[in-house]
Amino acid sequence: MNNLSFAILDGNLVQDPEIRELGNDKKVATFTLATNHEWRSKDQNGKQFVSYFTVEAWDRQADPIAAYLKKGSRVTVEGNLRQDRWNDQDGNSRSKVKVIARSVRFDWIKKDQDSEQAGSKAA
Repeated sequence: MNNLSFAILDGNLVQDPEIRELGNDKKVATFTLATNHEWRSKDQNGKQFVSYFTVEAWDRQADPIAAYLKKGSRVTVEGNLRQDRWNDQDGNSRSKVKVIARSVRFDWIKKDQDSEQAGSKAA
């Protein structure tokens, strides 16, 4: 029986997505998503912190991510959590939790300054 490990994240890309082609028509787009958290402390001062999540989007999802998303783009990701485990060069056990995207919604796409300038010059 499978257990539930599902996440919905809303945030901004920290850097441009990295696209890798793995052969046999397999592709993966990897990016880091920053999500902001805000709350009020007992003294009513606003507090905030940022969490960073690695997201992988496979196959058909990789192409539009590569074509349209850039550093700063805002997205909503729905996906499953997966923990990778390995031993580092010193033999220590390491692990990392990442999100395997089921869907990536493009909420706001950051435009290149160069394309914006070219567009305004053409008008």
